[in-house]
Amino acid sequence: GFCLPYLSPSDVSKLISDCYNLLTEDGVLYLSFVEGDPDKSGFMAASTGDRTYFYYHDLENIKKQLSDYNFEEVKIFSVAYPKSETINEMHTLLIVRKRK
Repeated sequence: GFCLPYLSPSDVSKLISDCYNLLTEDGVLYLSFVEGDPDKSGFMAASTGDRTYFYYHDLENIKKQLSDYNFEEVKIFSVAYPKSETINEMHTLLIVRKRK
């Protein structure tokens, strides 16, 4: 589910295309990510010191791509994910269905 933050915009497009081709009619796809300005994407360090590139994505862009591949929106919601005792990060969750 939470793979989009680790995929570039072009990789997200490929994922959506591949999911469309692999799902049966009425198949359901669950995606989650952190909404934000894609230009603010960059390396983030974990508490262990390991670094990874983290991509922020625009909800409207993701919704357009899903619509372009004939997915219909089932549900979109946000969940607060604690990053520390004082900071929450909002994760956007999408559930979509492949149209017939």
